[in-house]
Amino acid sequence: MDNSNARTRRTDGDSIADRVSAKVSDALKSETTFAHGALLLPAMIAGEVADVVAGLTPEERQRLNLHSTALTKHIRRIVEGYGDRQPDKMPLVVPEAIEPSKGEGLGATLSPAQGDRLLDDIAISRRLEDWSGPVAGATELSREHGIARSSLNRWQHEDDVVGLLKGTRKHVYPVKQFVDGRPVRGLREIIGLAGSHRVAWLWLIQPNPVLGGTRPIDLLRQDRVDEVVETAQAYFRPQ
Repeated sequence: MDNSNARTRRTDGDSIADRVSAKVSDALKSETTFAHGALLLPAMIAGEVADVVAGLTPEERQRLNLHSTALTKHIRRIVEGYGDRQPDKMPLVVPEAIEPSKGEGLGATLSPAQGDRLLDDIAISRRLEDWSGPVAGATELSREHGIARSSLNRWQHEDDVVGLLKGTRKHVYPVKQFVDGRPVRGLREIIGLAGSHRVAWLWLIQPNPVLGGTRPIDLLRQDRVDEVVETAQAYFRPQ
């Protein structure tokens, strides 16, 4: 049976359980068989049962009515059983001697060459474009976006543009960093904080929770430089 409705109502200050418990408690005050302070438990049980039944569907209530006699007896046995039951105690077994644990340790120390070989075994090769997004070389940027090679070299030398090494010598440039044939402002500050072009671009293209889930590069394209730089400072140079 789904009691989600009943559970929801219990979060309210005026739930069915509370109202029924209050009415049952008032009704039992005239019963001399109940000692002072003994009204809370039966009132609480009646309220909880009413709350659960109220959360059932008509079909579930109809099925429950078919077993009302057995259910009443079962509830009675539960209450009577708890009245006779002693609190359960968990036996505590204390060993005579406790063996100190040393753990597995750090293992054998590997040389840089051994570490490189192990990393090569588990590393997965990915194309640069798979993580960086669309990139273009100097020739393509000149042809498609009108960016002169001399300007591109100057921007890269001054860290005003992100250049990613593809292969051993060739640099390519993420296209997303250019607006109207020029790199967006703020790249120099981000590269300086990140310490490398690759790390800077990785940070720029990841959704940032501090920026409301927006990618920093998208905010730089909107000229929101100060906001992005402050976030990068907090990330790369935490206090």
